[in-house]
Amino acid sequence: MKRLFAPIVLVLFAAGCTVPTTAPATSTPADGGTASAEATPAPTVLPARKFTLNTRAGAKITFELPAPATDPALAKLEAFREKAGGKRVSYVVADVDNQTGTEPVNMHQINAFDKEGREYKFGAVTEVLETWKPTYRNDFEYKLPDGRVVDNATGRALGNEASELSDANLNGADVAERAKIVLASIDFDLPDEFSRVSVQPSGSGQGEVAIPVQG
Repeated sequence: MKRLFAPIVLVLFAAGCTVPTTAPATSTPADGGTASAEATPAPTVLPARKFTLNTRAGAKITFELPAPATDPALAKLEAFREKAGGKRVSYVVADVDNQTGTEPVNMHQINAFDKEGREYKFGAVTEVLETWKPTYRNDFEYKLPDGRVVDNATGRALGNEASELSDANLNGADVAERAKIVLASIDFDLPDEFSRVSVQPSGSGQGEVAIPVQG
């Protein structure tokens, strides 16, 4: 679980002012003095839609959150989703420049948080492709995600197409390589602003915070 850290603002009381009896309790430091009360402000919101990250391993990653529906990298995926009757998803198309990086980048996950603290996860597009594949039935027919039943030939063709799309989206950006990597989230309705966006660029681990790009 990722934790949000907001800057801490010290609330200073002017000399001579009376502290209300409902003021937060204070602690007593080791030197016997009284510590100042502390207040935590609301998280800073990030109205930008474009983000960038220079990873600790030297890769540069840029992406829009979410990716525009017109991005060419999404054309085949969306065409298959509509044919298969899959639920709509949100995408990220990450431009990964790993030409000066020291380790491969697979864009394991993006974690975005809104100002209420809700998390939106973007993972490998292969995960949503699995939910779009037709399910085989005992009566030699296939059932699509939207409930439609199709014949054996149609179902097998859709299953093969899903496998081909999965294979095409397995690769990341090796050292010295530049590549586009597609991620997807089952959350389709996203907020207009985020309080934090972090990336796990090379497998599961500690996220690295992406910086919003204004304009």
